[in-house]
Amino acid sequence: MATNRNDNRVTGAQLASMVREEDLEDLEKLLKDLEDSAHKAKDDGRLFMASQYIGLIATINSEVHRLRVRFKREAIASLRRETKQLKEEARANAGAE
Repeated sequence: MATNRNDNRVTGAQLASMVREEDLEDLEKLLKDLEDSAHKAKDDGRLFMASQYIGLIATINSEVHRLRVRFKREAIASLRRETKQLKEEARANAGAE
């Protein structure tokens, strides 16, 4: 039997989509820290740790890139919505006169 979920619970996908600019900044800081740690480990000859840092850098870097693209896409969509609304208001005002 299928059930409808009409309650106000937040799903995991919704939580994942609630990303703020501060979250992106934190990820970028983490990425910088990991890169610094990887360089230090490499310079110290700790190749195992350097490779572990590199794996983490690859994961974090792809997330940072994905979020940057998302924020840019959302900004463009917002501009389009605002422009569309202004056009509709201008048409409504022109038709009322």
